[in-house]
Amino acid sequence: MITIKSSNKQKITMMAVLLIGAFTMLLTETFFNNALPTIIKQFQVSQATAQWVSIGYQLVAGLMIPVSAWIFHRFNMRYTFLVLTGFFLVGCLFGFYATNFGMLLTGRLVQAVAAGSMIPLIQNVVLTLYPVKQRGTVMGIIGLVVAFGPALGPTVGGWIIDNLGLRWLSGSLIPLTLVMIIAALAFVRPVLRPANVSVDWLSIVESTLSFGMLLYGFSVIGNTGTLNWTSTVYLVTGVVILMTFGFRQLRLANPLIDLTVFKNHIFGLTTLLSALSNIALLGVELVLPLYLQRVHGLSALTSGLILLPGALLEGLVSPISGKLYDKYGIKPISLIGFSIIVLGTLPMLFFTSTTNLVVVAVAYAFRIVGVAMVMMPTFTEGINSLEPALSIHGNAASSTVRQIAGSLGTAILMMLISFGTNAGSQTNVSHVVQLNHGYWYSFLAAFVMALLGLVLSFGLKARTAATSDSK
Repeated sequence: MITIKSSNKQKITMMAVLLIGAFTMLLTETFFNNALPTIIKQFQVSQATAQWVSIGYQLVAGLMIPVSAWIFHRFNMRYTFLVLTGFFLVGCLFGFYATNFGMLLTGRLVQAVAAGSMIPLIQNVVLTLYPVKQRGTVMGIIGLVVAFGPALGPTVGGWIIDNLGLRWLSGSLIPLTLVMIIAALAFVRPVLRPANVSVDWLSIVESTLSFGMLLYGFSVIGNTGTLNWTSTVYLVTGVVILMTFGFRQLRLANPLIDLTVFKNHIFGLTTLLSALSNIALLGVELVLPLYLQRVHGLSALTSGLILLPGALLEGLVSPISGKLYDKYGIKPISLIGFSIIVLGTLPMLFFTSTTNLVVVAVAYAFRIVGVAMVMMPTFTEGINSLEPALSIHGNAASSTVRQIAGSLGTAILMMLISFGTNAGSQTNVSHVVQLNHGYWYSFLAAFVMALLGLVLSFGLKARTAATSDSK
């Protein structure tokens, strides 16, 4: 691995362009969360079908992450960024001119190819250009992009839907993407000299099929509200192919994902905690707008505005969490962060159609502070626990688990809504009450996941004077 030297000014300028590009792409991760009722009505599809614009996006983004290490080593960073931005532009054009749901979904999945590759590429740039002692702060800034973009997405998307219409969720991004292309031509530089490394395409096929089948299985359950033979076959087949994929990675000399990094206890634990924080972010950010629109009858813009304070707080806390991690280590940060997520999720168990909207906004904002505290610090701690030669492979493995967990976790929450709605179905109960019962199931699952994260955080190591000095 031959690093191409850059001046400090060139590093800062390039990172700024990369982060602005990533922010624009990741904004779209939750851009359509407030649009699901509109999509259902406009294209005459079910909720389980409409939600694919969100969970399908997350899945494809996750599937692109394992390839990121190969792309980073194989191709010039400047050209890679331009190609990914070009993909994103094509996806935006598909969405803008969509006349049916299939065309809209295609545009979203093409966007996800670019967005899923972008963050691990940027993280690899950081791992290459910055020493360990500076990574916490830089990763905190990246965390601002990773979480603030999706956190802001429902608010911005809600305003666009109510004022401009569904097609402009994609159309508004076209000029921004063109500006990114121009900026990349001027400021993005190569980081490594390209190396002739290979990639195992069968592994890519296996990972795509396994996670795709798992996601589709959960979607079928969400569509029918019950476990049937179709969903069972998809889930079982997905698990079998996933196991085959795992065994293949252990046998390959150059695996798509180096699973040996999980032999490191701290890496495995922090990856799980980072995954739980991503489910806490993405899952509730899809569920809550639906709850506000379907149970409270709010508009897309109003439901987005309720989430805005949380997005702003997330943007404030993410960079600070990186500095706190550099100073105090991961254990106190994770314990405090997951405690906040637990306390912020608890009020959601008591949400009804008459719950004061201020309470909803405060609970959401409070829990987002916790998410911002733990997401990138847990990720960074895992990478720092590995040998330098494994850092890029660890990045790919941890990022993949985090993103795929966000997709599957969100699908499970949506599935539980269908289960809960059917379970609360009674002849003398209104449809709104039935819906509220369904959302209670998903909020309960989110609370249990947050509680699990808190319990697991006790297994992290506290920073000692020796470890502090080494960093």
